[in-house]
Amino acid sequence: MIEFDKHLEFYDNYWFGDFSKIIAEPDWGNRELAEKYLQKYWLTEQEYLSTWKSIQDNIFIQGKGLPDIIYHSEFEIIALRGGCLFMEEDFKQLQKALQKVGEEYFVIIQHSQDFTEGEPMFRMKFPVNITWEEMISGNYISAVLLEMSYNEYFVFGSKGNWGRYSANDYENPLDIIGFRPELAHFFQEHFKQPKEEKEEIRELLPLEYQGIIK
Repeated sequence: MIEFDKHLEFYDNYWFGDFSKIIAEPDWGNRELAEKYLQKYWLTEQEYLSTWKSIQDNIFIQGKGLPDIIYHSEFEIIALRGGCLFMEEDFKQLQKALQKVGEEYFVIIQHSQDFTEGEPMFRMKFPVNITWEEMISGNYISAVLLEMSYNEYFVFGSKGNWGRYSANDYENPLDIIGFRPELAHFFQEHFKQPKEEKEEIRELLPLEYQGIIK
C-alpha cells in the first residue's frame, strides 16, 4: 500500500471542498491530478524519520501547540494572522525569505490534534523555487493541504534555523514564524507589519508569547 492512498480516498468527497477558493465544485475529485501531485511531493516516512524528524525536534518543542511555547528558547518569533496553511501572498513572502537564507527544500508536517485521530496526515516536501501555480496543481489534495482552516502544520527546512507553525485551529488563528537571531533581518524584511497590526496581533497571542514577541 502506498503511504498516501488514504489521502486520495478520504479527501475525494467535495464536503472537504466547501472552503476552497482554488477548486470549484465541478472540478473537485480529479484523482489523476491529485495522485500525480502526491507522487511528486509526498515525504515518505522513511525519509522523514531518517532526515527530517531530528531537524524538527531541534526547532520545535516536541508535543507542543498553542497556547504553549512551541519554539526552543534560542529562536526569535514573528506572529502573523493565520487561518490556513498558505495563501498566495504569504507563501511568496516566505519563499523570498527562504531563497535569501539558502534553503533548497522545505517540508510540511501535519500536527496531530484530538479530532485528527484516524485521519490521514500530511507529510510533504517541496523545492523552495516551486511556483504558486504548481503548489495548487494537485486538485483536491493541494486544496485541502493549503486551504483547510482547522489543520495545523509545522513548516521548516534542512538548515534547522527557522520554522513556521500554522495554528489554524487556535481560537485566534495565527502563524508563528521562528528563526535564529542571525536570520532576523531576512524574515523581518519579508514580513513587515504596521505597528497597529503588530499590536492587534500581540493582543491575540497567548500570554506566554506576549513577553517574547519583539
